[in-house]
Amino acid sequence: MKIRYGIVSTATIVPRFVQGVKDSDHGVVHAICSRSLKKAEQMAKELDILNAYGSYEELLQDKDIDIVYIPTPNYLHYEYAKKALLANKHVLLEKPFTLSLVEAEELFTLAQEKNKFIMEAQKAVFLPITNKIKELIEQNVLGNIRYISMHASFPGNYTFDHWMYSKECGGGALFGSNAYTVEYLLHLFDVKTLQYEGICVKAVTGIPESCQFQFVINQNIVGASNITMNVKTKNEAVIYGTKGYIEVENYWKARKMKIVVEGNEQIIEYPCPCEFVYEVNHVNECLLNQCFISPIMTKEKTLLSVRVTEKMNQLFQNPSNDFTFEISKL
Repeated sequence: MKIRYGIVSTATIVPRFVQGVKDSDHGVVHAICSRSLKKAEQMAKELDILNAYGSYEELLQDKDIDIVYIPTPNYLHYEYAKKALLANKHVLLEKPFTLSLVEAEELFTLAQEKNKFIMEAQKAVFLPITNKIKELIEQNVLGNIRYISMHASFPGNYTFDHWMYSKECGGGALFGSNAYTVEYLLHLFDVKTLQYEGICVKAVTGIPESCQFQFVINQNIVGASNITMNVKTKNEAVIYGTKGYIEVENYWKARKMKIVVEGNEQIIEYPCPCEFVYEVNHVNECLLNQCFISPIMTKEKTLLSVRVTEKMNQLFQNPSNDFTFEISKL
């Protein structure tokens, strides 16, 4: 049996996702759509997709589609996920799931009412490297985890007229990548308490262009996640324990990692042509087994991530000046 995907958008992420579906055990891309039929037809031809539509509404009316993948601009996630559920489609919704907790809770409630699958697309938690790290942590190979450092950057990808530089569209470094931070941590650790705060530098358009998310997990693991759109950083996660540490480059799509324990270094690799395949295989398995809430990328993980990111954004838009001072005035 094949799980038939409809893709709502011709975003730059789409070719990689389509490759993940093609590499999966039971998936097939049935259709793609865009506001421009010409653009949809062009991408359908390039990616060998059978059907192309010139509107999102037309795709949602296609009865041969089982699940809709939504990688639209962030501010459209809620709207089109809701439309897909109302059209009786399962939904795989790109991060950030929504821009507010109220919207996220409404989508999960609607999916339950319609008896439909919905999951936030978070490929990082399904990677073999991620789950190897989780296994090593649980086996106490690194000792007690005490510090985590995370860096992600994507400079020069967008001009100021792009929606990623628009506050109204949910643009910026925070909404763009903070879900990776929160959901990666929630997957790796049994998080009982999470303290967090953050700082940012805004672009001229008002979006957080560079930000840092500081956190304390279970009152004994401290760390920071740095996300920037304006400078290239060493993109990695480093997890430090009392016996050693793990370095994983590009942790959200990683194929390898370095582990150093008591002076001994080891490289662990899981090569694959497309990192999306693990996530797609999980979605396919859930649908084939009529499991409509992922046991891995859970509702609780998504809701907490949305809540944290929304509150961080509120802080960034209304920062406190209590600890800000000018040297010249001292």
